[in-house]
Amino acid sequence: MPAERRRRQIIESSREVFAAQSYSKVGTADLAKAAGLSEPALYRYFSGKKALFLATLRSTGPKLLDIWQDIAYDVEDPLETLWAVGVDYYDHLQSHSANMKLQFQAVSEVEDPEIREALRENFSAFVGFVSETLEEGKRRGIVRRDLDSRMVAWQFLGMGLTLDLMHLLGFGSELDRGAADQWARRFQEMLRAPRRLGGTGPGVRAVSELAAPFDWPLEVAPGR
Repeated sequence: MPAERRRRQIIESSREVFAAQSYSKVGTADLAKAAGLSEPALYRYFSGKKALFLATLRSTGPKLLDIWQDIAYDVEDPLETLWAVGVDYYDHLQSHSANMKLQFQAVSEVEDPEIREALRENFSAFVGFVSETLEEGKRRGIVRRDLDSRMVAWQFLGMGLTLDLMHLLGFGSELDRGAADQWARRFQEMLRAPRRLGGTGPGVRAVSELAAPFDWPLEVAPGR
């Protein structure tokens, strides 16, 4: 097998190993066995457990972003893009399970500067995607211009982390597909620019009232 392909195969098999138990309990023997290699062979591709953990962690961000970018390519409205991304994430919680657990394992190891930086890179990319989508919506008059796009992006990721925790802790039945869809739609409408109907009609007031409870974290920072 070509070296690069073998590296990818080792990373994929290691994902399940790292997700299944704490980083400290994983041994190179476990990683080699999962990859179908001997320990000496594993060291030909990675210098050790930490190097393999970092490579596995760094591989999760691009995978998720590729899915989001495919959705964005197919959806015209930026707010519909975020709704579609959120619903897709809900629909595939089970298949994302190993990646989600890996991220949580990494959070418990953030005292290590290299692990913290790898995790930071992933979340920075996620926030960047969402905030850029919102900025595009502002330019097109679809998204409220008074929102802080990066703060909203973090809120959006927080919703995803909530879904992950509910799934991980066995509370998934409390948020069925219909409820998740409604949750996403309410969040979407909170961000949408008021329709200009000439004056402050009931439609505009309804959108404003819906957004009002959330205004405290969404105000534009001074100078923005």
